This record gives sequence, C-alpha cells and structure tokens, in this order.
Amino acid sequence: MGAFWGLLASLAIGASDLYGRRAMARSHALTAALAMQVVAALAALVATFVVASQLLVTDMAWGAASGLGLAGGLGCYYLGLERSSAGIVAPLVGTLSAVIPFCYALMRGSESSALAIGGAALAFCGLAVISLGDRAAEDIRRGLCWGAISGLFYGFGMCMAIEVSDASGSWPAVSQRVSAALALLLAAFATQARLVPPLGARADAVFAGVLLAAMSVFVLLGFAADATQAVVTSSMFPAVSVIVGVAFFGESFDRRQGAGLVLVLIGVATVVGT
Repeated sequence: MGAFWGLLASLAIGASDLYGRRAMARSHALTAALAMQVVAALAALVATFVVASQLLVTDMAWGAASGLGLAGGLGCYYLGLERSSAGIVAPLVGTLSAVIPFCYALMRGSESSALAIGGAALAFCGLAVISLGDRAAEDIRRGLCWGAISGLFYGFGMCMAIEVSDASGSWPAVSQRVSAALALLLAAFATQARLVPPLGARADAVFAGVLLAAMSVFVLLGFAADATQAVVTSSMFPAVSVIVGVAFFGESFDRRQGAGLVLVLIGVATVVGT
C-alpha cells in the first residue's frame, strides 16, 4: 500500500503543476505559492473529517517542521521554473527529494531488499537522465541551482514527515501546510510581493492548493504503510511535471529524457514488485 499511496502523491504533485504554473504566470512565484499553501491548509483540515485522525502534539510538531521544508522547496521550485523549464528543474527536485528521505528511512531501520534498493537506484538515475535532456532551456545553470536548493528543502520536509506516527492521520498535513504558509508569508513580506494573486490566477491557485493537500495526505498514508516504497513511487512526479510542461507549456522533450523516463518506470516497478 505504501507504493500505491506514493503513486497517488506523485500524480497529485504533477497535476498541481498545471494549475500552479498557470497561477505563477499571472502573479509572482511567492504570491502563487502562498495562496496554494493557504488553500492546501484548509483542504487538509477538511481531510481530517474523512481520514481517521488523532490530534497528537508531537506529530503536529513534526508536521510543522516538514512544512518549513516544503515551503522552501515549493518557493524555490517555482522560482526555478521562472528561470528555466520543468524538464531541468523538476527531475533534479524529484531526485533529491527522493534520495534524501529514502536513505533516511533506511537509516531509521525500514526494511528493504537488495532488489528494491537496486530498483530505487535505477529510478533515481532515470530522474537524473531526464534532467540532462532539455538542452534548449534558457538558463540551465540557474535552473539546476534552484532545483538543487528546492530538492534539499523538499528532502528535509519529507524526512520530517517520516517521523509522524500512524495514529495522527491527516492532522500533520494541516500543521505542515500552515507552517509552510506562514514561512511563505514572511518571504512575501520580505520581498514585498503581493499577498493575494490577481483575479485571473485565483482559481488556478485554489485547484493547485487542493492537489497539494491531497499529496500531503497521500504521502502520510504511504509513509505509514511502507516508507521506502512510498518515497520511491512519490518521486515519480517529475515525469508528470515534464509531461505537463510539454503538453500545456510548449516545452521540449527529447529522446534522452524518454530513456530516463523508461528507467524511472522500470525502477519503480522493481521496487513495487518486491
């Protein structure tokens, strides 16, 4: 079940890119990210009435710490997209945000076979290959820089989410998104960015926020079932993000990226099958 929830999380993250990038195109990256986190916090609160959840202070604190990582990750991710393309930024973010918590879960004692570890390594290599494909990006170096920073933030946030206990259900997703919203609010004040997106961007920000909340819930459920499998399958979101970029934003997709995508799918299938 960990792999299943992780896969749903990756689809939610990738799908949120469609609406998030539309909102970003009509406003500042921090403005769009802040609006998305506020909506995600409200949606996560609603989820506590759907998923069996117990309010535990310790787990809420872990969720809040995770949210700080996700806030930094999301903000840097969209700043990277402003300067480059999803084909450059997303795979690097996905690789780091998967490798870091995957290693963390193994260090904490999560069980994983040698075949599963090999499949994970293959999937991560595939993500790296995808990031090398889009040579037509305007500024590859800046895109990779922002992608690396975003991936480190996301990796920290996912590690904190692993610490959440099974009994908390969706409550940690609430504190996660609230702390992320507060962090982005401070960043918006510091940069004098708008706090509320313009009318044309608000609907997209709402849809993206709901999908981000769904991602948080799916990740927590996946970590509760099997942390290592959930980490690997949730890391597939760059493949969805690249497809969104090609289909809706006119970005390029070459054979090298296609080969990387195949490696990701084989690696993930190996992990899920073990």
